[in-house]
Amino acid sequence: MINTDCRAEVHAVVAAMAPSPTAADELAEDTRLVADLAYDSVRLIELSIALERHFGLAALEESQLATVTTVGDVVDLVAALLGETR
Repeated sequence: MINTDCRAEVHAVVAAMAPSPTAADELAEDTRLVADLAYDSVRLIELSIALERHFGLAALEESQLATVTTVGDVVDLVAALLGETR
């Protein structure tokens, strides 16, 4: 099961990096990064770097990021890289 702290931390990073002001507690797992939060390709790269730094992850591969479209996808990716499961 994904640690609730991990989920909360991912939500906080996603909210902090969002182009428009967003509170972490307003994010749902199905919140879309591009359509709902106005992320663009540059901001998505910045998000991946922020996640790498925050969680101490190795550089994220483009193939890992290709399927990430929602906040829940980001949580799942980070959890998988940290060895957690849903």
